[in-house]
Amino acid sequence: MFIREKIKTRKDKEYIQHQLIESVRTPAGPRQNIILNMGKLDIEKDKWKLLANAIEEELHNQPRLFNSDPDIKKLAQHYAQLIIHNRLSRMPGIEEIGRSEEIEDVQYETVDVNSLKNSGIRSLGAEHVVFSQIEEYNLDTVLKDNGFTASQIDYAKMLIAARLIHPSGERETARWVNENSALCELMQTNLAVYDNALHRTAVMIWEKHDSIEKQLSQTAKDLFSLREDVILYDLTNTYFEGSKRGSKLAKPGGKSKERRNDRPLITLALVIDDEGFPKRSRVLEGNVSEPGTLETMPDQLEESFLGFGLDNQKTIVIDAGIATDENLELIKGKGYKYVAVSRKKKYEDCFWEKSEDEEIMLNDKKSKLKIKMVKTEEENYLLCHSIAKEAKERAIYQGKIEKYEEALTKLKLGLEKKGTTKRYEKILERIGRLKEQYKVGYLYNIKVQREGEIATDITFESNPTKEIKEDSLGDYVLRTNRTDLSGEEISRIHRSLTTIESCFKSMKSELGLRPNYHKNEDSTIAHIFITVIGYHVLAGILKKMRSKGIKYSWDSIRKILSNHARVTNSFNNKDGNTIHIRNSSTPTLKQREIYKALKLMMNPLKKVKWIISPKERKKI
Repeated sequence: MFIREKIKTRKDKEYIQHQLIESVRTPAGPRQNIILNMGKLDIEKDKWKLLANAIEEELHNQPRLFNSDPDIKKLAQHYAQLIIHNRLSRMPGIEEIGRSEEIEDVQYETVDVNSLKNSGIRSLGAEHVVFSQIEEYNLDTVLKDNGFTASQIDYAKMLIAARLIHPSGERETARWVNENSALCELMQTNLAVYDNALHRTAVMIWEKHDSIEKQLSQTAKDLFSLREDVILYDLTNTYFEGSKRGSKLAKPGGKSKERRNDRPLITLALVIDDEGFPKRSRVLEGNVSEPGTLETMPDQLEESFLGFGLDNQKTIVIDAGIATDENLELIKGKGYKYVAVSRKKKYEDCFWEKSEDEEIMLNDKKSKLKIKMVKTEEENYLLCHSIAKEAKERAIYQGKIEKYEEALTKLKLGLEKKGTTKRYEKILERIGRLKEQYKVGYLYNIKVQREGEIATDITFESNPTKEIKEDSLGDYVLRTNRTDLSGEEISRIHRSLTTIESCFKSMKSELGLRPNYHKNEDSTIAHIFITVIGYHVLAGILKKMRSKGIKYSWDSIRKILSNHARVTNSFNNKDGNTIHIRNSSTPTLKQREIYKALKLMMNPLKKVKWIISPKERKKI
């Protein structure tokens, strides 16, 4: 083996590339074969031969006669593993060295156990699950229909799979695919993976997003026989670490779901069904008003956003932030039904006088919900009282009270310290801000004593005439034009909103939606849309798991599958052959449980081996 330098020209620029070469004898005379394109080497030319020899020693699992340069040793191990990995993965472009074959029959070898080495360890489990679902969704055809080339289709599948398994930016995704994952082996591709190619493909996915998402939604509907009779619509937002100056979408001033109001935000509007399958999505400005988002959807609801056609049985479920009277009229005008959380938080007691109390059990079979229903000609109103919600709201109130008293005490003690504000007007202003922040100031009588313009003391005590409105804790009101439904059915449909909340949580915590580091506007939106498409794939996986009674989160599934790997074992036998065997680790009991639930093979890749005999070693 030897290394040669080659200069390539591209767009009037010269690039240096180094190649690992072997000399072979053929009937037509001596020939040279390229074993590996090594990129550009950062070592001196007089060390090239040392590196070639070291690579050969690694390939043949030979002990080193002399202590070599540590840098040469690291490079040799790297390039030897690339050659072995590529050869055993049966990737084209590398000439035959020795012979390779799939292992089918029983074979015995007498080997030197001390020569055993493990290399090329790549994660396989999560990749197997995700890639299988991508194939079931027939993503190749979807992307091809949208103008993607063969290489762009592969890059797109890498981006989507990485968002589920190793969520990150394009540069880290390229490193993960190249160094840590068996995804390329599963895809049977030897495509060069680099960040610029992934970036360009991500932007193309965004440009074709509406068509891609529509086709994926239809495929999921056909595969899983989805009814789509309950449609959930909600918004979430994500924040940026950069300033995003000049962005048309990332805006300050919105209310951050993660309480990062100090950062520019961007909003995601999402429509899913009650089983968690996404239907349509759209990226909006970060400071957008929630009620206004419903009517700003292009071509209105039935065409581009919901896309289900006019059907009296389609019920749209929305939260209070969107359920204005105008939006409810808009939904009715399109021929849909709705179940919405009323924006009006308090109704007079006389409104519920003619209703009867009823108790229903929730899905967990342990919690109860008290309901009252009032029927009118156009709408039904449902007053719900949740004991769990009451306990949560009481705990929130108590926390605010404790923090409010702590802040008042701190302000009081500050009057006795040097360097703190003591001006009477400033102290009143700060007390006003605390009332605004904690919303519990009405429960206290507060007095500020003064001497001239200086505040000298602050006293506060509970106001005996004021108390937390116990009867309103845990209450919420639903309104619907589904007058055919019982109170229990209305409540069940409303509780499906927790599905979209879980969807947003998964996107943010498991699929890398937040935070967003991209600076370019197109890259920013592409990052979000790839996350949404990733959730399309995830929804299918979770649906299959739930149908088998397995309720793992995606994060748990990833962790369980993380140590199912692909590995190359190398050793020498007594005949002087060097044998490289690439195989998958044996799935654990839990891994088998997941594969069985998803109806997948326990090992998707076959065992292969590469034998280099002494004769072939001399040829090299």
